[in-house]
Amino acid sequence: MKEFDLHYQAEKEPEKKERYGNWATAKGLQQVDGLETSAYLDKVATDSIEGRISAYEAIKLVDSYYEVKGDREAERQYEEADKVAARIYAIISETGFTLCPEELQQIHQRLFGGVFSHAGQFRTLNFIKREWVLDGGTVTYGDFHYIRESLERYVKREKFLRYASMDEEEAVYHLARFVSDIWQIHPFNEGNTRSVAVFAIKYFRSLGYEVDNTAFHEHSWYFRNALVRANYTSVSKKVDADLSYLEGFLSSVLLGKAGEFHNRDLHIYAIPHAQTKTGVELDKAIVKEIKANATITRDELAQKFNTSRKTIERHLKEMGVYFEGPAKAGHWVLGKSEEIM
Repeated sequence: MKEFDLHYQAEKEPEKKERYGNWATAKGLQQVDGLETSAYLDKVATDSIEGRISAYEAIKLVDSYYEVKGDREAERQYEEADKVAARIYAIISETGFTLCPEELQQIHQRLFGGVFSHAGQFRTLNFIKREWVLDGGTVTYGDFHYIRESLERYVKREKFLRYASMDEEEAVYHLARFVSDIWQIHPFNEGNTRSVAVFAIKYFRSLGYEVDNTAFHEHSWYFRNALVRANYTSVSKKVDADLSYLEGFLSSVLLGKAGEFHNRDLHIYAIPHAQTKTGVELDKAIVKEIKANATITRDELAQKFNTSRKTIERHLKEMGVYFEGPAKAGHWVLGKSEEIM
């Protein structure tokens, strides 16, 4: 029988590979607010990755660097990004996490303390933000009067879910919905997306996921735009809220699935390749793929036809196609849908 040390042990710094990934995520997330980190932060990150300094020593070095007046004035443009990136690295390198509104609030405090005067405080006004991806439109954010109540409601709903019993696609859908809902409340005046991203990463890891940092590092702006599309509806523009972009992003983060993340595809007037087909043509193409591979996933079909999972699911439902058996060992049943061939 394998022996274990049953005593509590102090948490250690993550391994080198994870340190590298955490720094990549920390720096990449600054892009959601159009910020860039400096060459100095790269040096600090390298020392951290190589194990020469701890996460908290990295924070102290960066904070001290910007305390020097005069000589640093030319680099003030990097100050927020450098400080917040160092703090993100430290937080996502820790294992502790509690699924509650106070956790999100404390994350914002730790990230932006000394950067924003309102760090850790929920906003006290309502606002709009014009978005390029919405052609100048804005998401309707949560009313500031009910921020805490809204967060508590979504957290309570989340705690009832049992992810271990779900197939991987269902789990990604629910996680995408949770992150989207928390983001739409927009608890903070500034730094909302970065705080929600850190909260989400820590939550995913608490569930046992091995989070792939690549997407957050390379496509954090896409992540934000996917959140925007998940929370925007306009009857006059004939645009419905679409969670599929965020699902695709999280499939890469959580399941390691390949995906192409182009911000131009999220614009409300972008024309997906699949829309060049008529509905019947897409039906035929879906059936053809399923006949060739009876275990192909909805996400794979969506990726193949450059459309959303929601669109694929609608076509499958209309054709009466259904999946039979467990997620990893079942298969598609075509039924009468073969008649369209």
